[in-house]
Amino acid sequence: MIHKQVVNHRQIAWLVGSVLMTGMMISFLRSVVQVARMDAWFSQIFPIFYAIFIAYVLSELVEAYPGKNIFEILFIIGGKWIGGAVNLLILFYIWIILAIDIKGAADFLHISLLPTTPLEIILLVFVLLMMYYGKTSLEVAARVNEFYFPVYFIMCISLYFLLMNEYNVERLEPILTSRLDRIVVSNFLPVGVYGDVFLIGAFLHAVVEPRLFYAAMKHGIIIVGFGTTIMLLVLLGVMGFIIAGRLNFPIYILVQQIHVTDFLDRVEMILFSVWFPAFTIKVIVAYLAFLVGVGSFGGQRHYNTLNAPCGWFIVVSSIFAFPNIADIDQFISYSLPLIVLAFQLPLALFLLIHVRRKNKGREQSLIPEGTKLYRFYRSMVWTTTVCLSGCVIVILIGDFFKDKSAVGGVATAVLYIAFLLIALLTSYGEMQALNHGKQRLGRAKQAGTFRQ
Repeated sequence: MIHKQVVNHRQIAWLVGSVLMTGMMISFLRSVVQVARMDAWFSQIFPIFYAIFIAYVLSELVEAYPGKNIFEILFIIGGKWIGGAVNLLILFYIWIILAIDIKGAADFLHISLLPTTPLEIILLVFVLLMMYYGKTSLEVAARVNEFYFPVYFIMCISLYFLLMNEYNVERLEPILTSRLDRIVVSNFLPVGVYGDVFLIGAFLHAVVEPRLFYAAMKHGIIIVGFGTTIMLLVLLGVMGFIIAGRLNFPIYILVQQIHVTDFLDRVEMILFSVWFPAFTIKVIVAYLAFLVGVGSFGGQRHYNTLNAPCGWFIVVSSIFAFPNIADIDQFISYSLPLIVLAFQLPLALFLLIHVRRKNKGREQSLIPEGTKLYRFYRSMVWTTTVCLSGCVIVILIGDFFKDKSAVGGVATAVLYIAFLLIALLTSYGEMQALNHGKQRLGRAKQAGTFRQ
């Protein structure tokens, strides 16, 4: 059922984090390392900007069409035939995401953890799990994700400390010696994965406040950018770009290098027990989006009747679509970014132009201007923008001076991480300011005032 879903700002941020971050941990990072080598950890800044742009478009759609999801909005804008054709393309895109994730995870489990278990049995577990959650709503998945994703993110960040005895910063040096065009290409590869943020468009009916929704999505996107950057930094510092670029499952092999004590040498099982539920939430979100899209063609607000046939279709079709893990890796790295830029980007630009005209003159503010909270909110917004822009400027300046100063690469690297960390903190401040403004505005409407 899609008319009873309510998801708060924190759940949205963590859902975005789970949808974008968990899928990259199987084999995708290998392709980024192959392209940019030891500078692969500079590969997240352009995808962050792209995903933030998609989040802004979705927030504008919420403001223009409250209570409607992306499929219903396209039917309203394009009518039965044009809107239906575009919705079919979106469903095909969601099917691609589901097929990649299901088959990729099944191959990973089959190769690394369950070599004697038939692949069909692993896929059967996936379909049963999807069909179970298909009877519920996004609200249930969001509540489950509230427990797993924060733990998963903390464990990813803690890898640096757990692998400190294996880490060697010399494997990263000299920093920014890869050609600028390689770094640019490495920034285009993750666009395909970051494009998964478009899945949230299927649940716009569960959003109440557009600006808070946008701030929450932006915070979740920056969480992913910062977390993935740290993961790449640790991967390259422990293994180097040559080894990391040849491994099928680089993060899994990386975690296997952790040896806390003589009797605790299988830490990868602990991390896997947290990663798998968080990754499953991503698959469930994509599956629920697929059900919502299929149901929109019949005008159904209850999609339980479509659950079983859609689940079996997706799992069976994924077997034939991607026969082995190499095909999945190549598709995610090189084909999916082209699909996102050729289909998703023009659609987002068209929707933005349409809703900007519709929203013209319709300004909604959760925080009245002139208040301390408003000034804090504006400072957080500008600081986040400046820091993300600073990451790009730092790379350009570092590339210009890399041959003139031995410490230039190190300085740019430190500034890059510092800017990204500050952007993470200020995006959280922006989200919290809007949330407090929403609460105060609600109380002010009852009392008739808004405190300065």
